[in-house]
Amino acid sequence: MQEDISFYKVIDKKVIDWSEIVLCLFEHCNLLCAFCPQDHSSILGASEEEILNKVSTITRYIERNNRSKHFIINTMGGELLQDTWTDKGFLNIYSKFIKQVRENVSSDKTIVFNFVTNLVFDRTDLILDFVKKNNIVLSVSYDIIGRFNATTLEIFKKNIDIFKPYIKTISCVLTKQNIEKIIEGDEYFDYLYENFKTIYFDSLLPSVTRKTNIFMMPAESETFKFYKLCVDKYRKILNIEPFLNGKTNNKMTCTKGNSLTIMPDGSIPKGCSGAVLLKDATQNTEDLGGTKIIENFMKKYNCFECEFFQRCPFTCFIKQDFKFIEHDMKECVFKETFRYADSKK
Repeated sequence: MQEDISFYKVIDKKVIDWSEIVLCLFEHCNLLCAFCPQDHSSILGASEEEILNKVSTITRYIERNNRSKHFIINTMGGELLQDTWTDKGFLNIYSKFIKQVRENVSSDKTIVFNFVTNLVFDRTDLILDFVKKNNIVLSVSYDIIGRFNATTLEIFKKNIDIFKPYIKTISCVLTKQNIEKIIEGDEYFDYLYENFKTIYFDSLLPSVTRKTNIFMMPAESETFKFYKLCVDKYRKILNIEPFLNGKTNNKMTCTKGNSLTIMPDGSIPKGCSGAVLLKDATQNTEDLGGTKIIENFMKKYNCFECEFFQRCPFTCFIKQDFKFIEHDMKECVFKETFRYADSKK
């Protein structure tokens, strides 16, 4: 652990000032996305006792965190708001959980509950009431390929309009197939881009449980092509902001160094949830939870001597450590994107 502390001191200016709490309540889901490594039939963690038992872990972390006053609790499944759990009274359990966390945190700390959802549900009135009463925001998952069928996509579109005032972020996964479709042109993606302030692309988490991950993982050149398109056409996508905002110092997008992850069984992994999900031979680094995975990335690309080091958002380090990414560029994707963005000024 001492190695971790000392390395985070070296990159302190790149570590976020606010703190992220990733809360995975359970993995049970009403969709089976092609790129998701979770077990969507599992009900581990899906009980009132298991959910409320996580309150003390969160409040203790918040109270002991001396770096941050602002905490975002990204609360997710599985799918927490699917009709199956709403019909079993889980909105009341979530409300109890939220209330207990807020009551046990000092008033100088700001807590935001962000619920991550695929919006595929029919109990809209109940969920609207839950969102309003608990003052929560929503992050909504949209992917052109690998997420919806015709029926679930229509439900999603209907609920987008219903929940629009409460949706903070539209989140997509940066797969090869999504990149191809967006470059080709996707009318509904453009609708979301025009109607919501924040669009963010999550890195594809590689996993042996989803063999599709190998052919869904974009090559470096494909990621660069997508970033160039964003610089030219989709400039408000959050991933692109560091390349365009003109700041001399940007934080890294990975929240390692100021975050807490809690899994359905209540365990706290060292690192992010990806470190737990990827227990296989598809990664180059054995210890995914420590700082070695960051050090390897920075050594490979000579980050400390890069002209864009202070401005760079870096990558998802676990994604970048995947053995089967096609490294078909001589330079770092991020360095080339900075050069491209600067050339367009």
